[in-house]
Amino acid sequence: MQEKTAKIKTLLLVALAVCLAVAGFFVGKTIEHNAAQQEREHLYALNRSSIEKLNVENDGPIYVIGHRSPDSDTVCSAIAYARFLTMLGYDAQAAITEPVNHETAFILRQAGVETPPVLEDASGKNIFLVDHSEYAQSAEGMIDAHIVGVLDHHGVGNVTTGQSLLYEAKPIGATTTIVWLDYLNYGLEIDQPTARIMLGAVLSDTDNLTATTVTDADQQAVRELASIAGVNDVDGFYHDLHVEKLSYEGMTNEEILFSDYKEYEVGGTTFGIGLVNAIDEDAAKKLAEQVKEAMPAGLKSKNVDLLYASVGIRENGQKIDRIIPANEHSKEVFEAAFPKCDEYDGTSFVFRTGLGRKTKFVPGLTKFLNAHPHE
Repeated sequence: MQEKTAKIKTLLLVALAVCLAVAGFFVGKTIEHNAAQQEREHLYALNRSSIEKLNVENDGPIYVIGHRSPDSDTVCSAIAYARFLTMLGYDAQAAITEPVNHETAFILRQAGVETPPVLEDASGKNIFLVDHSEYAQSAEGMIDAHIVGVLDHHGVGNVTTGQSLLYEAKPIGATTTIVWLDYLNYGLEIDQPTARIMLGAVLSDTDNLTATTVTDADQQAVRELASIAGVNDVDGFYHDLHVEKLSYEGMTNEEILFSDYKEYEVGGTTFGIGLVNAIDEDAAKKLAEQVKEAMPAGLKSKNVDLLYASVGIRENGQKIDRIIPANEHSKEVFEAAFPKCDEYDGTSFVFRTGLGRKTKFVPGLTKFLNAHPHE
């Protein structure tokens, strides 16, 4: 009997020890979790403190606005960042320079998000620029605006300011991915509509994560934004918005040419590049001929020294770009800057490995123009 009692006591002691060990484990995990949470909250607070003193001098809101000929990345990053600033206590509003294209309208409509109003004149207003830092790409009056910040994924432009500002630029696939990173780093939640437009913007600007500019951050942004947005079929969502992107229904040749257009100034020379998207080789040739017809008038209306259109397709996983110069001078400069192309068909210089505007076209032309400044 005594032996049996001793065994029971031993078992009870072992059970008690196990319970204490398990309890200690979970207490330790809880303490560890709480410590990690406190550390995250501390980092969030530090990040927020770095933006507590934006140099806002003028009355009125901060207008968050992208470039002219707005694409989905510039519009959606403006909307998402305006919400970000609002959550931090600022009076911020998204704005656009011009009406949005078919693809952007589709993304906003799918998310139930209103299209921002057009800002006719930026003079004297508080401005936060997204997706660009070039006066030539900005809203009217930007040179007389009070610029409080820049968020971008391109090269440094010619926008200047005498006061301190927030400047954040990263070599990344989409400006909207930078906005997503800021939400994470500041500990702010993204609601479903905002997540949906951000997802559409990243997919659009990275060609469904196939562009050479794509980073791990872009890929993770798509995964997390899709989860928040409730988009289970990301490829299907991209297909739907890409169909809208390729639609130029109801547009004139000039409207097609300038539907995604940016201007630059290098070495005293101004140049503009319009991007056009096609579904296949035949459509690309037809669009090249259409925009070519609009280029003489477009060159005059934009008052630039050089004008180009870039008609691009993705075929069997390969990017093909057709570059169309507006006139003989634009053609001569392009041939000097890019002496190697796969073919020239009388209308277009064809690059069968692509000549991306951001990654190759603008850097290459900039390098040439800096070496041959306008006299």
